[in-house]
Amino acid sequence: MFGSLILLTQFFTRIPIPYEIPDATAKFKKSIQYFTLFGFLIGCLEAFFFWLMTLIFPSWFAWILFWVADGILTGGFHLDSLADTADGLYSSRTVDRIKEIMKDSRIGTMGSLALIYFYAIVMGAGVVCSQYLATWQFVALATCTTMVAKSGMALLFYKMVYAGKTKGLGNLWTGVATWRIVIAQLFSILVIGGLLGFPGLGGYLAVVLGALWYRHYITHKLGGFTGDTIGAYGELAQVAFLLVLTALVRAFG
Repeated sequence: MFGSLILLTQFFTRIPIPYEIPDATAKFKKSIQYFTLFGFLIGCLEAFFFWLMTLIFPSWFAWILFWVADGILTGGFHLDSLADTADGLYSSRTVDRIKEIMKDSRIGTMGSLALIYFYAIVMGAGVVCSQYLATWQFVALATCTTMVAKSGMALLFYKMVYAGKTKGLGNLWTGVATWRIVIAQLFSILVIGGLLGFPGLGGYLAVVLGALWYRHYITHKLGGFTGDTIGAYGELAQVAFLLVLTALVRAFG
């Protein structure tokens, strides 16, 4: 387990861990049951920072700083995927050209808009929730929001088809055993249900339904997944989670 957590930390964050994992590619496929645990641990770290900021600033502003810290800690790993995916999918080009656009390091109009919309929604949701949640609940929300990105991505690994022509990052997640994905999701359900109750579980359900739709859309559009389209759903999962949770919190107090 510890080897898996170290590998995931090295891959998804900027935290320097000078430890080499042997046969890392095979290790990735055998680490998915710890995927959401990893997200939870990173979420705890970011949530601790958020809590510290609430001692100095209003909750809504601490929430903004939480997202800044998340971007620094992860290096904007999934944000880059979101922008690349938006540029590719909304280019109205052929499949091969879409994939080429996704590989381009430059950001286009749709990628820029995707990032603006993403931050507008997640930060706006935090402003709304700050009116209804106690500090400890807000800290729990920060933890779960970080974790749910990995929950959403793990759902895509079920019998996933890789759309790339070469051995890209997306190929790391093909052939993942179903039981590993189930364990990852059960962990998410227990954490979210225990910390956030009904509104949290409603948000998680939105992530699951969103994954089903997204899987169908991407498979139909590209014939399978790439590393960018997988990472993009990590951010989209957070959007779906926060939108539904915020609506339920506001509706039921």
